[in-house]
Amino acid sequence: MSETRIPTPRAPVWLSLLPLIASLAFLARPGVVLALPGQTSGLAAAATIPRPIGTPTATQLAPREPTPATGDVRDDRIAPPQDSLIFTLHAAPDATGWTSSLDNRGHVYMPGIHVGFFKGHVYYGALQFDLSSLPASSAIHAATLELTGLDAQRLSAGGSWRVNLLAPAADDLWPTLPYDQLRSATTEATIGPAFTAADLAQNPVTTFDFDPAAIEALQRHVGRGVASFRLDGPMSEPDNLFTWDSGYHKGSESGVAPILRIVAVPLPATATPTYVLITSTPTPANILTVAAVFKAATAQAVIGVFPPSTQLPHNWVTPVIVTNTPTPENRVTATWIEAVSTAWAFVYGAPTPLPANIWTATPISPTPAPTATATFTATPRPTPLPLLIPLAQLVLPATPTATPGPQPIPDILRGKIAFVSDRLGAADLFVMDPDGSHMALLTQRYPYDQALERDSEAADGLRRALVKPNDRGVPQIVMVDARYNVTLEITRLTGPAYDPAWAPNRDRIAFVSTEPGNDEIYTVNVDGSDLRRLTYNTWEWDKHPSWSPDGAQVVFYSNRDTGRQQIWVMNADGSAQRNLTNDRFNNWDPVWIK
Repeated sequence: MSETRIPTPRAPVWLSLLPLIASLAFLARPGVVLALPGQTSGLAAAATIPRPIGTPTATQLAPREPTPATGDVRDDRIAPPQDSLIFTLHAAPDATGWTSSLDNRGHVYMPGIHVGFFKGHVYYGALQFDLSSLPASSAIHAATLELTGLDAQRLSAGGSWRVNLLAPAADDLWPTLPYDQLRSATTEATIGPAFTAADLAQNPVTTFDFDPAAIEALQRHVGRGVASFRLDGPMSEPDNLFTWDSGYHKGSESGVAPILRIVAVPLPATATPTYVLITSTPTPANILTVAAVFKAATAQAVIGVFPPSTQLPHNWVTPVIVTNTPTPENRVTATWIEAVSTAWAFVYGAPTPLPANIWTATPISPTPAPTATATFTATPRPTPLPLLIPLAQLVLPATPTATPGPQPIPDILRGKIAFVSDRLGAADLFVMDPDGSHMALLTQRYPYDQALERDSEAADGLRRALVKPNDRGVPQIVMVDARYNVTLEITRLTGPAYDPAWAPNRDRIAFVSTEPGNDEIYTVNVDGSDLRRLTYNTWEWDKHPSWSPDGAQVVFYSNRDTGRQQIWVMNADGSAQRNLTNDRFNNWDPVWIK
C-alpha cells in the first residue's frame, strides 16, 4: 500500500470541487431517484421496498487493501499536521448491509443500505471497516464517513438519520447482524450531525464528520483493527425510509461503497512489551490435600511465621492455555472439516478471535519432580494426618455412565413440516401436516436439527451439498463426495447461492440465489445442468427450501403478499404455490421431516 504525505496544512483548490462532481455523477446514474428541492412531503411512497442483492453470510473475503487518498479529506475545515497520512478505507460487501425487525437477520452482498421505518418495521444500516492498514501507533487527527445515496423514493417529511460508532463487543455481530443485538449494541460515539429527510433528498453524498469525542473513540479501535457502525433513522409511523449505496451490484462492485477517510500521524514504534507469566494456584486434587494445606496454614498463623511473599510485577499476565487442533488422519477427513467449517462460518459468522495472552501447550513426557522438604520452627507441631482413614468416611466418586447417542426421529413426526414461529412471543419450534392442519408445539429441538442436517445430504449418505465461496469470493453451491475426496462446483452464478437442499429421490438440488436482484428459489442437477427458477417476485424474498419425502413438492418461507414471513409450498416445477400458515405471526425456516 502506498502512502501519501501531506506537504501543507491546506488542501489543493481542486478538492473543493469534489462534492459538485460527485453530485453530478450521482444524478446521472440510471435508476436513482431523489427528491427534488421544493417538494414538501417527499416523493410518493412506493408500495414495496427495492429488494437488494445479498444474503447473510460469514464467508471471509480477502481483505481489501486500503489506499491512502491523493489529497486531503473533503472537509476543508480539517487542517492536517505535517507528516500525516490520509487513509481511504472502503467497506467490503460482506461487511455492509442492513437488518430489520421483519426477519431479525442481516442482509449483506446487496446494492442498498436501508435505514428508517417502512410498513411497520424498523431498518438499521450496518458498516464495518478494516483498520489493519493503520499502524497501531498512529494518532488520528481527523476522520469523515461518506455515504452515497441510492434511493429516496420512500422519504416523507420529518425524521432524522445519524451514524453511531459501536463498542468493540458489537464487532462479532458481523455479518449475521441479528436485529435485536444490533439494536441494543452499546454506542461509543455519534458521528457528525443528524440529517433530515430534506438534507438526504437534496444531497446525494452525505458526509458525517468526527468531532473530538468521536475521534477519541475511533482511536481506541485502531489497536483492534476494526470499527463497526450502526446507521439509525426514524423508528415509527409514518413510513420514512432512505437507502444508501453499498457499492455491491449484481455480483460486482460497480457502485460507490461507503468510505471512511482518516487523517493519522504515525508515532514512533514502541519496544515490544515483555510479560511475566503468573499461573493460578492449583486447585487441590482431593479433600485430603485440602485438609493438609489448611492445617499447614493454620500452624503458620498460630506462630506468626509465614513464607516470604513477592508482590506481583506491573507486567504480569495469566496465560490462556490452548492446544493445537489435531491433524486430520487423511485427506478425506481434511476436506470434510474444511467444508463444514466454511458452511458454519457462512451461517453463524466468523469464530471468536484468540485472546492476546494465549499460550500453546506442547505435550512433553512428565519428569518426576524433586522431593522438597519444608522446615518450620514451630511449637506446637501440627497434628499429623492419620495413616489410615476408614472407607466409610470417604466419599467415593459416582460411577460414570455412558453418554447416550443421538436419538432417532420419532415416526410420528415423519412427513410433517417443522418450522420456527413467534406466535407465543418468542422463536419456538412447531410442526404441522403438509396441508397446514394439526399444528403443534415441538418441545424438543433434536428432530428439527437432524432433519435440517439431512436436507443437504444425498440419499446414499456419502455426498453433501454445501456453500463455499468461489475464486471471486461469492458463495456458491458445491458437492462434497467423501468416497473420492472431491469437491465439485454445482452453481456458477454471479450472485450468491445458499440454502441447498438435496432431493430425497434423485440428484437434484433446490437452493436460493440473489441472481435476479432478490432472493429466489431455483433447482439444478448435481452436475450443474438444467438450472430452473421456480419463484418470481419484485422485491419480496423466498428462502429455505426443503423437499417433501417423495420429492414432488418443496416447502419454503416468503414475505410476499402479507409482508410477514409465512410458510409456503409448491410443486417441484414451481407450480401451485400456496400459503400454508397465512396468519398474523411470523413463520420461517421450514424443514420437511423425512
